Amino acid sequence: MENIDSFYTLMGEASSLTKEAKYDEALISYDNILEKYLDTKDESIIEYLPYTFYNKALIYAHKKEYEKELEVYNELLSRFISNISQNSEIIFAKAYMNKAVCIQELKDEKESLAVYKEFVQNFENCLDEKVLEDIVQAKYNIAYILGNDEQIEESIKAYDDVIESFQTSKEKHFLEFVAKSLVNKANKNKELYEYEKAIESLDKVINEFSIFEKQVAIAYHNKATVLAELQNEKEMKKVCDELIQKFGNVHDEFIMNIVSSAEVLKDKDTFNKNCF
Repeated sequence: MENIDSFYTLMGEASSLTKEAKYDEALISYDNILEKYLDTKDESIIEYLPYTFYNKALIYAHKKEYEKELEVYNELLSRFISNISQNSEIIFAKAYMNKAVCIQELKDEKESLAVYKEFVQNFENCLDEKVLEDIVQAKYNIAYILGNDEQIEESIKAYDDVIESFQTSKEKHFLEFVAKSLVNKANKNKELYEYEKAIESLDKVINEFSIFEKQVAIAYHNKATVLAELQNEKEMKKVCDELIQKFGNVHDEFIMNIVSSAEVLKDKDTFNKNCF
């Protein structure tokens, strides 16, 4: 018991130094803890050692020393990933997510794909809601990065994974990712000239996700642009009118810009039809 009490005391001191933004002193404190306890056989201490690494990595993040931050996450995951407890799941989830962001800072977003995929593979069946919040973000990021890398079909599959995994959830946080994935999937279908599939996804957002106004407004607008490409002027104008009527009085800058764009799209098509 004396051992664990000493560990908690030292962790508390390091945490206080961090809160006071005394980062160099906090790093020394965490290093002292690791030097003293890293090889301990006390299971009650081993369970909380990942927090020491994680807190140390966060300090390097504050200092924008991303190489050192990455080194700490790598050591944390390599040392403890095979010994995860229910209490430490969230720390490993955050370590994976932060490691991916760190890699994006040092290299580019494509390099972070492997980290997101490893995280999803290791934690996809976790039941902790806080961990699942990171899982849905990781799955969405995978789809988004694949799309940016012009791996369109793989991106669509990844968006489908988000949709299928969370569409029956009752939690607003997860459902918003489903709505965003449907919108982005439709954009990728459009790039492949799969217009009917794009409209199907956008209609689903419009009809089933009304609580997410921004995503619904985007869905209306994007549906109108698809119809314009199909030269379906009548339906395009109808969708624009629905968008303007539904969101014309909403005082949100993002949505106001979408409404303005719909007005331009509608008027532009009319102008083009009247030109000789």
